[in-house]
Amino acid sequence: MRWFLLVILSFGSLAAKAENIYIKNVTVLTMDADRTHQNVTVAVSGDRIVYIGPKDGAPLFEYTDHVIDGTGKFLMPGLAEMHGHLPSSDWSRERQERILFLYLAGGVTTVRGMLGDPIQFDLRNQIKAGQMDGPTLYLAAPSMNGNSVSSPADGRAKIKRYAAQGWDLQKIHPGLTRAEYDAIADEANKLNFPFGGHVPADVGLEHAVEVGQISLDHMDGYLEMAGGDKREMTEEDFTKMVALTKASGTWVVPTQELFNVLIGGGDVTAMTARPENRYLTPDALASYQRRAANSNANANPLAVKNRNRLLKALADADVNLALGSDAPQLFSVPGFSIWREIESMRDAGLTAAQILKSGTSAPGRYFADKDKFGTITEGARADLILLSEDPRDDVTALFQQVGVMAAGRWHSRAGIDARLDQIAQDVKD
Repeated sequence: MRWFLLVILSFGSLAAKAENIYIKNVTVLTMDADRTHQNVTVAVSGDRIVYIGPKDGAPLFEYTDHVIDGTGKFLMPGLAEMHGHLPSSDWSRERQERILFLYLAGGVTTVRGMLGDPIQFDLRNQIKAGQMDGPTLYLAAPSMNGNSVSSPADGRAKIKRYAAQGWDLQKIHPGLTRAEYDAIADEANKLNFPFGGHVPADVGLEHAVEVGQISLDHMDGYLEMAGGDKREMTEEDFTKMVALTKASGTWVVPTQELFNVLIGGGDVTAMTARPENRYLTPDALASYQRRAANSNANANPLAVKNRNRLLKALADADVNLALGSDAPQLFSVPGFSIWREIESMRDAGLTAAQILKSGTSAPGRYFADKDKFGTITEGARADLILLSEDPRDDVTALFQQVGVMAAGRWHSRAGIDARLDQIAQDVKD
């Protein structure tokens, strides 16, 4: 029996061994104070970056799992989806695995999941243990909204329970009364349990910021504050909103592309032609087409114009801005929806540097109390994207990925494409 246990323990140790990886002759965009390293070697052991520098100084591993040639290529941190949605308990295992891999395939190595389900703790653990491919997950507790909270006391009780269960933050949805929201905020602040998401109509943006809401997702509350859906906003409006946001330190997760489609209307034919739609079931695609067509019938281009100008003003003021797309949603396939969000941010006038920061080092700062990631620095989590072109010149170079590394696990272009081809086939069956 003792011999048998030793065999089992030995086998388990081998199965869990960390990979050792070199990426050689690569240009590194550290996203750390805009530092760049040219023609260097990056060494990864386990889930950590352990060295960045000349090849002669790289550590000598006892064994090496991958040596990746980065000649002529660019290495940057993986992207974060700061308002994504994750599988729920009633999904099949196949569907759970598919969604999580799609995030990776788009270069997303971190997801802040914004609609909690207990199964997500299991998924997070399985990803961390290497039993499932996926990004690192940070989890919002089940939604607090007008249907899930019955009173201020109920809101307090739920906050206490969710904080004790180990969720990373509390999701806020519309429908809460001012009294319910204030009770939730007060209890959350006592427990140092962040809360973010929507701004309920009875609360308003100014009060949400005042009581410490950590993030204003979908830029909730800004247009309502200024009547921006009915009139052209002024520079005075933008100045006031920027000052309020900057002073509070509140985070903004724009989900700009989804707003543009839902409120501004979109070219249904062009959206239907997006290559990532092959990872949607036919029923999902047909549903998206109908919803987009209905949105077009009530389009509000003025609201889109105001939001674009506000987003640019917020970015130029260097507020806490974080990349998020609200996937999976209307024509927003996980992973690839971040690409569409990047295009919308670019179209709003944001620079490549502003967009890159919002998807890398900014989320790293947001989650600085959880781990070190979002920059290519020694000791940081090894979340990396290898690119064939420099995204500082053209941010859409982010879409030309040679490979993706998530917490030290390397996914080559060939491997990603093979898995995507299988997903495309599976959703047709």
